[in-house]
Amino acid sequence: MNEVVASTRADAHARPWRRPDRLLLLGIATGTFLLSLPALWNLSLGWRIYESYGHGYLMALVAGWLVYANRAKVIEAVRDLEPPRYGSLVVLAAATFEVLTFIGDLRFAAGVGVPLLIGAVAFAIGGSALVRALGLPLVFLALMVPPGFLIRPLLVRLKLIVTDLAVSLLQAFGEPVVATGNQILVPGHELFVADACSGLTSIVTMLPIACLIAFAWLPGWWRRGVVVASVIPVAIGANVIRVVVTVKLVPIVGVQAAQGLLHQGFGVAAFAVGILALFGLARLLR
Repeated sequence: MNEVVASTRADAHARPWRRPDRLLLLGIATGTFLLSLPALWNLSLGWRIYESYGHGYLMALVAGWLVYANRAKVIEAVRDLEPPRYGSLVVLAAATFEVLTFIGDLRFAAGVGVPLLIGAVAFAIGGSALVRALGLPLVFLALMVPPGFLIRPLLVRLKLIVTDLAVSLLQAFGEPVVATGNQILVPGHELFVADACSGLTSIVTMLPIACLIAFAWLPGWWRRGVVVASVIPVAIGANVIRVVVTVKLVPIVGVQAAQGLLHQGFGVAAFAVGILALFGLARLLR
């Protein structure tokens, strides 16, 4: 008798989706998208305003690609539906949060509300299994949200940190340099550590890559956490080296050349070195 019941349940799980099921899922997906559309529009404005978040469009595409790449687990979670009893209440709470934050012009909260709403709908449809299958794409959607209220204070603080560390390193090499705020005084010249050298852009762009490396290569949350957390010191260290090299080149090529294409090239090189450092750390932790 038990075998017959188990077989019946297995057949029920294995049955193909009926047309009403597909239409219901399509309606839920459409409603979720429409409710998120105003916040997504605000996000697109933020990607234009904040240079460090100019890759926001790419983040959304990567999230979609991750869903496709993990489609086997997503389909399995949807096929064997186990919706929780209180899933609809979770969706209602997430939808209310999204509407209220948008009405209140809380752009960061409304942006974060998009992956929260998608996660709530996934939970209501397929329970924790579907949320786990969509975990990494939801993280990417959260990372594409610019924290506008934090960007300016972070830029200021990071520039001061990079400036102080670079000057300390130069002084250790015997260079006669002094730091005043984000300004570096060298004999005959005054150099400013610009926003691009703060490390914020590197942090923002390295975070998604670190998440991909951590989740693709490493087992266990503590190893993944170490790789993701290492983005901050790696980005700051790479930009400190960038500033040090720029200052060292000033007496050789002049201020304009050192802060021109060479400086931009050092930025690309620093980013590449940071990515290689993340791969190296992940390899050590495997």
